[in-house]
Amino acid sequence: MWLLGLCALVLIMISVGGITRLTRSGLSIVEWRPISGIIPPLNEEAWQTQFNLYKSSAEYNQINSHFELKDYKNIFLWEYTHRLLGRVIFLFVLIPGLILWRKKMVSGRLVLLLAALIASQGLIGWLMVKTGLNTKPHVSPYMLAVHFFSALSVLVVIYYQYLKIKKPDPISLVPLQSYFLKLYGTLLCVQIFYGCLVAGFKAGYGYNTFPLMNGEFFPADGFFFYPLWLNFFENTASIQWFHRWLGILVLISLFGLLITLVKSSIWKKIKIPVFSLLGLTMIQVVLGILNIIYVVPVSLAALHQLCASFLVLAYFKILYISRIF
Repeated sequence: MWLLGLCALVLIMISVGGITRLTRSGLSIVEWRPISGIIPPLNEEAWQTQFNLYKSSAEYNQINSHFELKDYKNIFLWEYTHRLLGRVIFLFVLIPGLILWRKKMVSGRLVLLLAALIASQGLIGWLMVKTGLNTKPHVSPYMLAVHFFSALSVLVVIYYQYLKIKKPDPISLVPLQSYFLKLYGTLLCVQIFYGCLVAGFKAGYGYNTFPLMNGEFFPADGFFFYPLWLNFFENTASIQWFHRWLGILVLISLFGLLITLVKSSIWKKIKIPVFSLLGLTMIQVVLGILNIIYVVPVSLAALHQLCASFLVLAYFKILYISRIF
């Protein structure tokens, strides 16, 4: 129950983090105070002090100079909630974890590992925010990717400990099945990375048609940057194109795995995890297309990010029971 609670809290944290980014609230708190920052502004004077700090930021001066205090409160509350959840998760690791350790139900090493991972995630989040507090009021897309992948890593470590307790029945894959499973995982990792670039560079706000991009399969300005390799990482047209079609490749690779499994002797044992992964992958593809067509609404985009987290868990479970991990 402790591990499942942690999983749930991290998933909520990921969702709130996505909404914080999508509502452009992430740069609203310009200081990092791990202890005293838990107390929000409690009166108008404190709110005004916090607002004055924000006024010194590039985001206020270049984008939100029209903001009044009531506008600032809206973006502050999302970022504050995101940071508060981080503190709650840390305490949820430490306090119940130490109690369980004293009862010899978990190892002290596990409690310290999880506490260190959560603390590191908070530090990475602050370093990411700092990249947007300079002359350019946008966080680094690469730091955004590091932040999201580290959150997924925390989630996987917790889920791994849960699976070790549950001990699901193991299965053995033949080489071809193992190949398709690893191919899916590789493509999924690259796809998530490109999803982070799409989010960081706000690449989803252009080319809002599917499957063509303004009537073209590959956008005319897809290789506009020089040197050429830069287009793969910073050209918003190319980034969106790669993210679109990598999603399709991820789905195709999963169908390849499915074909190799259906008539095998292990199908009955693995069909529920595989169908779960297939369903989540198809939902994720549909959510991605809808985000393009409807120009990244907050609700759909946050759901798209959350679904990616569930995808990773569903994939990891198959890795675990197939003895690859």
